[in-house]
Parts: sequence; structure tokens; C-alpha cells
Amino acid sequence: MTNRYWENKTFIITGGARGQGAAEVNRLLALGSNVIVIDPLPQDSPDWAIDRTKSDNLRIVAGSVANEETWLATIEQMKALEAPLAGLVNNAGITLRKTVTETALPEWERLLSVNLTGAFLGIRAVAPVMSDGGAIVNVSSTAGLTGYFSAAYTASKWALRGLTKAAAIELAARRIRVNTVCPGLIDTPMINRPNAGYNIDQARAFYEGNRSMTPLSRGADPDEVAGTVIFLLGPDSSFMTGSDLVVDGGMIGGGIYSYIGRSVGTVQECG
Repeated sequence: MTNRYWENKTFIITGGARGQGAAEVNRLLALGSNVIVIDPLPQDSPDWAIDRTKSDNLRIVAGSVANEETWLATIEQMKALEAPLAGLVNNAGITLRKTVTETALPEWERLLSVNLTGAFLGIRAVAPVMSDGGAIVNVSSTAGLTGYFSAAYTASKWALRGLTKAAAIELAARRIRVNTVCPGLIDTPMINRPNAGYNIDQARAFYEGNRSMTPLSRGADPDEVAGTVIFLLGPDSSFMTGSDLVVDGGMIGGGIYSYIGRSVGTVQECG
């Protein structure tokens, strides 16, 4: 079912081939929007999770968000669609489960180039061509709200929130809203696969550790976060800018004491 607000509008989603990004793409396509997906995943990969049957409304730009050339190509694709650019979601991100002293400089620079510089380049590229009244959503994390052992990742997600607020101030005169979504545990391939020396058992333990600190006692389906992103892109959030919207099953708000309560038997675990 379509909604007239979303029709004949263009949205750019980075990291949109799979996981949370793909859920956002599919929602927008179902609403009748044009969507430009930026992702380095080869187009013939079976890992693509978007609805590519809606080819008239979909464009794919292969490349890294950390490269200015990728953004130049994206703007050209947007112009070719001949539909106003109404939104950008800086969803692309990579992770690295290493502490400060374990992280090599090239690892640090690569992660920040995608998670932070990519969002900066995206906002800088689209702001001049975005319609007044448009919306930008930056995908941060609960790791951008609290201490987290993964040094480069948490630094990038904290910084992304600062970038959001700076852009929100600058673009307010044109009624372009800039907000941040901070997901907690999301059941995507990125969190479930081995990373930076983690074997599969450690990856599963990492997931379970996050789940145990979540009062709702589960990870979110990517579509649950996508719903929040769509809300921030749309008219129902018209008075929100420079905000951090947390979607974490209660992890930040009460995860510590929820875990303690279940441990001592004063709090029941969700069934």
C-alpha cells in the first residue's frame, strides 16, 4: 500500500544491500519511492536482500561511501531519476572488535573512513541538491551512547552524533532535519559473524552477552529499526532535528539492572 507523501520522491540509502539497510530500502520501495542504494557488494552476489523487481524505482551505485567519486556518481543517478531528493540515510558501517591498544592505525583509519567520513561526505554532497524540508538520518549505535571496548567503532558512533547536531544547526534554515538512530542489538549478519579474530563461538557469545543485557531479551529484527528510520524521514517527525532516537529494547535505559534483577530472581525474563 502506497502513501502519496512518499511517491515521486528519491531517497539515498548507504549500505543498503543487506541487513538493516536492505530493510529500509524495501520499506521505501513498497511505499512507492525511488531509492538509490550505495553499496560495495558485487551486484551478482546472492547476499543482496532488497526487492530488485521494482527496477523502475531502484538505482544501485557500486562503491565505498568513503570515496568522493561514489557520491558524485550518486548525485548523477539522482538527477537522472528526475524526482526530488527528499532523504538520505547514512546506514553504511563496518565494525572492529578490538580495544585501543589492539587496534592498528590502518584499521582505525579504515573504520572511521566508512562510519564517519562516509556520512560527512554524504551530507556535504546531498545538502545542496536536497529539497527544502527533506530529512537526513545517521545510523549510530548504543555504542555511541556509552562505553564500549571496541575503540574505533565506539569513537565513530559518538562522533556521528556530533556530526548530526552540527548539520542539524546548519540545515535548519532550509527545514532539512538531521537526526540519529541509535540501535542496540540487531539480528543482522554483521553482529553474528566472526570479526577481528573472533571465532564463531565467540561471535555467538558476543550476541548472547548483548541479548542478556537487553530487557526485552532479544535482538531486533532489522525491519523494526527500519520503521524508526522511515518515521524520521517522514512528515510525522516534522519537529524533530538534532535528536538521538534510541531503538535498543531497553538496553541503555535499564539493561544493567534488568540483568541484575534476572540474576537474583526479582525480575522475570521475557518469554
